[in-house]
Amino acid sequence: MSKRRGILMTAIGAGVTYLMRNKQARDKLFSTVSGMMKSSNSSHGTSKTRPRVEVK
Repeated sequence: MSKRRGILMTAIGAGVTYLMRNKQARDKLFSTVSGMMKSSNSSHGTSKTRPRVEVK
């Protein structure tokens, strides 16, 4: 594993640990992401979901 990748994984792990321990920060992050997703869908007019097709 390269040094940069190791540092990136450490930073991600530290962030996840912080969010797991701090409920207020976790709730704030989720509400921010949820708001961005809602504004993204509303700015496009319609969602770009496709109908599901089952493969047997």
